[in-house]
Formats: sequence, structure tokens, C-alpha cells
Amino acid sequence: MRQTSSPAWLVFLIAVAVIFGAYYVWQGFRSYLQTGGLGIAEATERAEIIATATANSVQNLPAVTQRSVPTFTPIPACKEFVVSVPSAIVRESASTSAPIVTSWSQGTRVCMIDRAPGNTEWYLVDGNPQTRRIEFAYMHESVIEAVEPTLTPSRTPTPLSTVTPVPTLTPSRTPTPQPTATINPRSTATPSLTPSRTPTDTPTPTTSFRSA
Repeated sequence: MRQTSSPAWLVFLIAVAVIFGAYYVWQGFRSYLQTGGLGIAEATERAEIIATATANSVQNLPAVTQRSVPTFTPIPACKEFVVSVPSAIVRESASTSAPIVTSWSQGTRVCMIDRAPGNTEWYLVDGNPQTRRIEFAYMHESVIEAVEPTLTPSRTPTPLSTVTPVPTLTPSRTPTPQPTATINPRSTATPSLTPSRTPTDTPTPTTSFRSA
């Protein structure tokens, strides 16, 4: 009896089915390993629980307080001074009774930083210029002087303002008004009598009658 071979398309379909089957089996195995043998719903619940616990732990962490970084005030640049006496004493503070740090001879260069705080008769200087750091010390103003002294500006007098004379007006002679007679309202005015002309009787002529 002759055996017939399977069609090529059938072999192709079987091969595709085997490949897809192996792929899905592998995906399922990976999911099993990732979830620890739990189902989809159980794995989802477990993921939610882990996420909630992580969020709570983050919220419970203590707040980190930012610490302010201290700012340093820059030290003024040195001003060149020189010792003006045969021997100048350098002290630890601005006082003649303060301990002595060292002494410098005349002509020694001094790094003067500024006036001593609260005491204008003393200078704040670098007690050890050979080092890179500044070692604060104090020297009295009578033992050192500036290499290049600053000129003190003189006071310029302010010119006085010029007064402009104001022309004066010559007063003209004003005539003095004559006083006017004032009538006393209490006095009664006396009327003046005007003489009237009295008529004179004119004589009437008399006609004489003669009898016949």
C-alpha cells in the first residue's frame, strides 16, 4: 500500500502553531516566576500593597532641613605701612597692657588691615606676614606710618553771596486835605428870614365938581 505525504501547507500550519504555542508557554512561565505563583488579581493586589507601603514610608521620612551656609566677610586688603620708631611693639589686643606678640625695627613693612574696632588710636595689622593666613595683632598709631599717606582735602571757603541793591522810591509830596466842617446832627438849623417887600398905597386923584 502506497503512503501519501502530507501537504506542504498543513506542515506549515502545524509549525506555526507549535511556535506560537511555545511562545505563550514561555510567557506564562515568566509571569509565574514574576508573580511568585499568584494569579493576576492576586498579583495586582500585591503590587498595590507594595506601592502603598512605599508611599507611606516616604511620607514618614523626616523632613530634611536646609542649613544655611555661613557667609564670610571678606578681609580688607592690606595697606602698606612702615615702622617709624627704632623699635615698635606688636600686641595681642588694642591696649598698652596687652601681651606682646613681637617687636619690629624701624623701616619694617607692616600690613595694616584697618582701624581697631572701638579704638581709633590702634591699628589692626597682620602679626605674621610670612604665612598665608592672617594673624591679627595690634599696633599703636604712634609707631607706624603710611608709606603713601593720603592727602587730607582742605576746606574750601564758600564765597559769600553778592547782595544786589534794590532801588528805593523817592516819596512825592502829597497835599494835605483841608478839614471839612462837620454839621452836628443835634443842632437845629436856624432859617434865615428873607425880607419881603411891603406894598405902598398909591394916592387916588380926586375930581372936583363945580356946581352950576
